Amino acid sequence: MRRTLSLAALASAAVLVLGACGTGDEAAKAPSAPTGVTAQAGSATSVHVMWKPAAGKDGVSGYEVYRGKTKIKDVPAGQSMIDVTGLKPATAYTFSVRARGAEGTVSPPSGELAVTTPAAVAEDKKAPARPTGVTGKSDGARGARLNWAAAAGDQGVTSYDIYQGGSKIHSVD
Repeated sequence: MRRTLSLAALASAAVLVLGACGTGDEAAKAPSAPTGVTAQAGSATSVHVMWKPAAGKDGVSGYEVYRGKTKIKDVPAGQSMIDVTGLKPATAYTFSVRARGAEGTVSPPSGELAVTTPAAVAEDKKAPARPTGVTGKSDGARGARLNWAAAAGDQGVTSYDIYQGGSKIHSVD
């Protein structure tokens, strides 16, 4: 039995095939991958991830942050940093970020960044003693030179914070 297809049936089939293939516009509308991505351990159980905002023809509606190949966080468009918490101490991780376009398109991933959380240390609940012998003198029109003796029993002291009035203005390692 022989059947013939009408010209209208062939045209309809061609439209369906072309529609299923897409036009490639999705890639053209996708935002660019975020750049300037950094990942730094904030503690034994957290990592701070930052990036520069991405550009896209249809705008950026948000970001997706990945640990390895797993998406761990959706971030609003106006935000370009997050703290990833609940990690294991002394463990290596990789992070990347993708931008999401207003129409749902997703950028290629940024490059993966490797970071290792430090080992956990016992919490130090005792504040160090105050430094002694604090002196200061003018050092030019807009500066001051401060001197002090190390805090007594300064084991575990990692830095000294300098305050002007009630505001912290500097830390000295």
